[in-house]
Amino acid sequence: MKRLGAGIAVLMLGARPLAAQDAAETALARETLAALQTLSFAKGREFCGFIGYDAQGVLQATRAVQGDEATCLAELPEDLAVTASYHTHGGFDPDYFGEIPSDIDVEGDAALWINGYVSTPGGRFWFVDTRAMEVRLLCGLSCLPMAPDYRKGANGRIASKYSYDALVRKLQGRN
Repeated sequence: MKRLGAGIAVLMLGARPLAAQDAAETALARETLAALQTLSFAKGREFCGFIGYDAQGVLQATRAVQGDEATCLAELPEDLAVTASYHTHGGFDPDYFGEIPSDIDVEGDAALWINGYVSTPGGRFWFVDTRAMEVRLLCGLSCLPMAPDYRKGANGRIASKYSYDALVRKLQGRN
């Protein structure tokens, strides 16, 4: 088993090499994460899963698995050619930097040669591009459901893109 972004554990079976961001994949990730946001906030837990192609070439998302406050464990499905992970960042916590993907999110996806999608308590929707080793904001504050107790600005200024190194500096409070 390997550890994937935000603590997602996976079996290395059937992962596909990285591909460029795809509009259909992005739409499915956004729809999947939007549907999970309210549950994620209510339970104060992360939810995660994978996106990929079945044997008939149909793009689909796996059923979400519930994690804990800051991690989520899901097994890589054997019946999908996985292209990306997805996960929520749970409920709003002023002591947790939840408005951007973490370095662990990027490292975990990169280890599997897949990209990722992350939703935040502020309703942001991020793409984890492991080929470029950067994260890009696909849509900003409240584009997805927002946690009812979310406080704008709690994580400081949020840029629309971070290289891996800039992300690490931001999370360490050096940016």
